[in-house]
Amino acid sequence: MRCLLALALPLCLLGSCASSAAGESGPEYPGDAIRWRAERWQDEHGNIPVDGWLRALRAREQLVAASSLEDDGGIAPDAWVERGPFNVSGRSRTLVIDPRDTRILWSGGVSGGLWKSLDRGATWNPVDDWWTNLSIASMTMDPANPDVMYVGTGEGFFNDNVARGVNRSAVRGAGIFKTTDGGATWTQLVATASFGYVQRVAVSPSNGNVLLAAVRPGGIQRSTDGGTTWSLVHAAFSSDQVLFDPNDGQKALAHVVDATLAIHGVVRSLDGGASWSPAASGLASISGYDARIEMCYARSVPGVVYASVGNSGGKIWRSANGGLDWVQRTGTSSSGVNWYFNGFWVDPTNENRMVVAGLHVWRSTNGGTSLARITNGYIMTVDPHLDVHAVVADPDYDGVTKKRVYVTTDGGLHAADDITTVAIGSGWRDLDNNLRSTQYYGAAGHATGNVVIGGLQDNGTQRLVGASTSSNMPFGGDGGQVQIDPTNPSYVYGEYVWLQVHRSTNGGSSSSSIYNNITEIDATTANFIAPIVLDPNSSLRLYGGATRLWRTANARAGTVSWSAIKPGVGSKISAIAVAAGNADVVWVAHNDGRVYRTANALAATPTWVAVDDNAGLDPLPNRYVTRLAIDPTNHQVVWATLGGFASGNLRVTRDGGATWSDAAGVAPRRLPDLPLNCVVLHPDDTDVVYVASELGIFASDDAGQTWSASNDGPANVATEELAFMHGNRRLIAATLGRGVWTVDVTRPTSTAFGSACSGHASPPNLSIDPLATARIGRTMHWLVANAPVGGTSFLMLGFSDTVWAGGALPFDLAPVGMAGCPLLVSPDLATSATADASGTATHAVPLPDSSALLGAILYGQAIVPAPGLNALGLGVSAGVAASLGW
Repeated sequence: MRCLLALALPLCLLGSCASSAAGESGPEYPGDAIRWRAERWQDEHGNIPVDGWLRALRAREQLVAASSLEDDGGIAPDAWVERGPFNVSGRSRTLVIDPRDTRILWSGGVSGGLWKSLDRGATWNPVDDWWTNLSIASMTMDPANPDVMYVGTGEGFFNDNVARGVNRSAVRGAGIFKTTDGGATWTQLVATASFGYVQRVAVSPSNGNVLLAAVRPGGIQRSTDGGTTWSLVHAAFSSDQVLFDPNDGQKALAHVVDATLAIHGVVRSLDGGASWSPAASGLASISGYDARIEMCYARSVPGVVYASVGNSGGKIWRSANGGLDWVQRTGTSSSGVNWYFNGFWVDPTNENRMVVAGLHVWRSTNGGTSLARITNGYIMTVDPHLDVHAVVADPDYDGVTKKRVYVTTDGGLHAADDITTVAIGSGWRDLDNNLRSTQYYGAAGHATGNVVIGGLQDNGTQRLVGASTSSNMPFGGDGGQVQIDPTNPSYVYGEYVWLQVHRSTNGGSSSSSIYNNITEIDATTANFIAPIVLDPNSSLRLYGGATRLWRTANARAGTVSWSAIKPGVGSKISAIAVAAGNADVVWVAHNDGRVYRTANALAATPTWVAVDDNAGLDPLPNRYVTRLAIDPTNHQVVWATLGGFASGNLRVTRDGGATWSDAAGVAPRRLPDLPLNCVVLHPDDTDVVYVASELGIFASDDAGQTWSASNDGPANVATEELAFMHGNRRLIAATLGRGVWTVDVTRPTSTAFGSACSGHASPPNLSIDPLATARIGRTMHWLVANAPVGGTSFLMLGFSDTVWAGGALPFDLAPVGMAGCPLLVSPDLATSATADASGTATHAVPLPDSSALLGAILYGQAIVPAPGLNALGLGVSAGVAASLGW
């Protein structure tokens, strides 16, 4: 039982990547990833509400409050184990360095929160995994007071041609956060909560209370009171950069995008950002969806500003009059920067030396006239990872003895200790250690070797083994869904984009492509991350969804042959489910909400029956179906999760699809109205349901009637997939920004054993209240039925059913006058209670809140009055063994 939806972000580039030593890779397509993500966020009308994420966040907070005493699903708040990987990092777009101590670095994962290093990036620690929002897009420090810092949330860089005016970027933000004590505490600036994507924040060098924020959508926001209040001073579809002149706080520049979505330009202010006017020439208006503009003042020459511009392959421009007029400097050279990556830095001591970063990093020593490439990195290389987003120098950089410069990438941070001499393969250092901000599309696991393998955004397919937090990469590029053979974990199936399936035959050490004769492997025929499912009834049979449903009968074959077994319906396949116990039962769902099932899936040409065809049969909303899960104990019961910021995104049918009901619960313990990425049923109790969402993990103990969010999940981070490991009850959480986590889901259980007194016509019956089971940190209720009304019953509790102080168990109690009555438990503890009018006594036993008790067994046996049964006039119940869980 597992699930996956990747609402993840772009991969890396528009060109091609170098091949991986461990596997194969190919071009990477951030625009296609964004389109795919947007499709999952929109409702059946194609809408993504501007306030959808904020409304869902508020609903989650209400659910947390309503379920504060509940840890549904057997997940304890502190039980999650972070698996990493610790040696691979995710995308970062920002870096700030403390000028008082340049060992102190601050960086942010675009969906993985704020991180701090005390040793120049050798090691990292998260600041707070429970911020309202972990999408760190920008960060700045007050130049006059380094204890004051601002963090802008929401990664808003996307191709406007892709977006078409809708907020379809990565992870939405929640405004700006501020610290005034050097990062010890942070506060969300309330007036900015509605700022969806804060691309940059700038602090005036002459007045720390004057702030500018580049916001998408909206334009340029300004505050004159340190962020308490804000006003829109320049309206635009978007502003992607705003910066003050470091030598004059009255002067500022910004890059804006107008409502046509294809016109970019520079605007300037001469009054501290209060008013703005367009540049007079050059960069006043640049056409092209890739024409992102990044600017940097040349501090050594007042009035000189340079810009890296994304159109025409990436060129450098220069202004000699503070951004009023611009002239292109670069000739035939091109940096390759575009809407997705455009990092830029000008040496503060020498205006002719600059670094521009796109797919790779380039350096100029002649003011941008020509560019020389100085990196050739890939995934997990010392040279910077592909897709470079920011270039930041040490605050004490002097161009002579102190020349350290950092770059942020899709794979974390890299440093050059001497930016003037660094070159391809020489002079770079990788600073990924412990910066656990990878973005997972999905993951799978196997108990043999405690293996977890997952697919990551722009960081390939990564494998973690045993207790190790360092991974290896069997396949490069973007990783996608993963399936591990439950019967032979040497066989692992993963994918690159668009159903380009690969296979490992050595447990994930390496992998190679096996999509062979699948003909639907591009953006027009398959989803960016397409569903792949291994048949639970036969580990040789593998399914893949594109426009049609593809199947191979022998995924282990030397040459894997695929056949299409379901015709296309005009919409790509988004989810596949195979019934455990009956390989003929297969369900398939599509991007537009259509759902089909077959009862003869093993036939050469199965017969498909429409459950929802968006026409005459339309019981479900016509929005993206992210996951299907078939109840293994009853194949008529099927669960479906849906995309969109809309109501009722968890549905269940109990009659094979004829009718469906909303399983999102009842307020206040109802799921928020937001995209649900998957649904998983507990292998031992299918009334226990888990869902992963854009706001973390939710669980239900009662088949979706009520939900809990207080089990927390690993962090306040979007979770793309939940999956139980093969061979145990360990749940995997693949997150979009905080790597992969596991938790041992130990449910409380109870088992009767032994017998009551012989000859007792109506012996007491001991059981555990199903509403107050043996959950750690809670009070469990032991129920003694068939007790004399008003009489006192005793409950003996012990930690053994084999031995007690008097010898072995069971022990005949004849020596104490209770002939025929066995002692079944060690009487280590005892409680008493009075039976009510129904003859039931309730014994409340509080259990300590200690994870050390997880899986421990508590044995119980009741003693009740039984006049005439024996000399002592007492009878005992059979025993009950209670296994403690969450």
